[in-house]
Amino acid sequence: MSFRNGIRFTVMSAALTLLALSANAQQSVLPQLPEGHTLINLSVTERINVVQDEIVADLRVEVEDRDASVVQNAINEQMREGLIVARAVTGVDAATGHYSVYQINRQPQGGRADPVWRGSQSITLESKDPQTLLSLAGELQDMGFVMSQLSYRLSTERADEVRDSLMETAIARARTNAERAAAALGRPEVEIASLTIETGMSYAAPVMMRAMDTGSREMATPSAEAGESEVSLTVNVQAVAR
Repeated sequence: MSFRNGIRFTVMSAALTLLALSANAQQSVLPQLPEGHTLINLSVTERINVVQDEIVADLRVEVEDRDASVVQNAINEQMREGLIVARAVTGVDAATGHYSVYQINRQPQGGRADPVWRGSQSITLESKDPQTLLSLAGELQDMGFVMSQLSYRLSTERADEVRDSLMETAIARARTNAERAAAALGRPEVEIASLTIETGMSYAAPVMMRAMDTGSREMATPSAEAGESEVSLTVNVQAVAR
């Protein structure tokens, strides 16, 4: 894990505050300050890179035939078998996704149209146990499923846990910086009047599947490696120095 901290703040006198906020006084927490008071607007941002703890695989069934009913029946049967296998694996959540069947015209040969039907349906696997999911994905590939995407991500639970720790640190830094700004202005006391919190998280690009060619008909188990996601939290503070 690595930390990067950012800070910015502005200090305005009471008179300047009234001018700056005259256009949107209704949105201001402090539209007017008593004489001898100074409004301090301050923001503190905490960032941390966290190892992704959840793996996601998207696979699909693809079928092509001149008969639409054959295409749909093949998709339905293959997905049914795939779901039976997936749901028997503990620790992996499986859910079906987009299902479509459509007609296309192949490159005409001899001036004659060559219409065929194509169809596909997707299945998404999610787990915090990479080896179990990768093994299941390889088994589905061996059944004829095609891998669309394989990637890691940071789970919601882990992201919330990290944000909670960042919030405590950011608020403490914001208060310290507000006190420092007040001291620089010669104000002995400072009080936090308003505090808002903004959160953010960046996502890593999908990890492409890797598989060794074993030379056999059985599909090799795909491989993937977890990356990191940046979790950030910004605390915006309005403080009054006096």
